[in-house]
Amino acid sequence: MLPGNSQVNRRTLGKSDATYFFVTYCQTELLHAEAVVRGWATGDAAEIYNAAVKGGMDQMAQFDPLATVAPEDQDAYLAANPFDPANALEQINTQYWINCFATGEEAWSNHRRSGYPDLTPNPYPGADPRLQHQNTERTVNVDNYNAAIQAMGPDNMATRIFWDN
Repeated sequence: MLPGNSQVNRRTLGKSDATYFFVTYCQTELLHAEAVVRGWATGDAAEIYNAAVKGGMDQMAQFDPLATVAPEDQDAYLAANPFDPANALEQINTQYWINCFATGEEAWSNHRRSGYPDLTPNPYPGADPRLQHQNTERTVNVDNYNAAIQAMGPDNMATRIFWDN
């Protein structure tokens, strides 16, 4: 492990048989809270947000009993980090990022959608190759690949895509 980086605990969250979530209660409720803040839905954004954060903490036990977050620790976290209507979108989408720690594509997609959290650029030289088209697209589908580059921009993770404009 490099200094300044973190690594998943392979005895709890990083087990080969660990639970995988496609969409969680936490994510759904955070999107609900955002919809309320934006005026697209009704409800109490703070209550929805708090339930979402607790739901995200509750789901940790599904990875492994050792990852369980006790209710008093959940309450202490929310007391120390109360919902702030003035920074609601940042707060909601930062919690969404946290909840997506095991699904990097979802975390990245929501970050691109919302702009939160405020991330420090990766010092990796060049674009992240995992988020580029596969090499076969460049060689087998040359005309369409080049047309997409012409229409959208460079084939890298910083190029804005159709839903991100």
